[in-house]
Amino acid sequence: MRAAGAVAAGVESYVGAAVNDARRRGQSWVSVARAVNLSPDAARRKWQGYTGPEAASLPEAVVVGSTPFSGAGYDVASARSNREQLGAALRYLLGASGRTTGAVADQAGIPATAFSRLLTGERIPEWPAVFTLTTILDGRPEELRMLWEWAKGRPPTAAHGGATAVARLGNAMRGLHLAAGRPTMRDLGLPGVHGAGKLRLLEAVVNGDSMAGWEDFALLVQHLGGSQEQFRHLWEDVQYSIFTLSVKAAVHGTD
Repeated sequence: MRAAGAVAAGVESYVGAAVNDARRRGQSWVSVARAVNLSPDAARRKWQGYTGPEAASLPEAVVVGSTPFSGAGYDVASARSNREQLGAALRYLLGASGRTTGAVADQAGIPATAFSRLLTGERIPEWPAVFTLTTILDGRPEELRMLWEWAKGRPPTAAHGGATAVARLGNAMRGLHLAAGRPTMRDLGLPGVHGAGKLRLLEAVVNGDSMAGWEDFALLVQHLGGSQEQFRHLWEDVQYSIFTLSVKAAVHGTD
């Protein structure tokens, strides 16, 4: 009974954390109440002003097989700017295509000088131009979308749920990996990462085929030259989706 009580208390804290996070992101009481299977009035009475344990962040423990975030700080001083990240991704695609800057610019209908400035991060055009260039270079525009948004200085968008959140995080990670030149996990030389199993897991994370705890994500983002703050936002969207689904399953008595 004591163990059951502890579990119940933990779930209560986690639900409070999820509700707090959702409200902080601007979600309405209607959408929050739907996620926890309560009426909007009941959810507001229960959770408005909640300041219990874990209210500041979502629990990492909902990710199966993940390593709980230890809070260890990573040095991100060497991270490239967002504009450089986008340019680096396009340079990799250009090199892989075997084509010249002028030929690609002509096909895209833009001046070669403008394309060159994009490749170095000096100038960031609107999305249709980046979409066209990426397509011409046989790249996947969705993998460069977040790089472009960050390069343009766009503020974080509203939280996305379910498959949308998972796809957005996976595409952003693949875009970052592309900007770094698509190194293997062994090439990255990640500290404290040993064994083929762990390397395969991280490879799957980079490819957007698997989920991991924040500590693993932070390590990968750092060594790929990205911004942990920007990726934390995307990662938390996925965590919130996983958590709300688990709450619904618990409420309805499903697996």
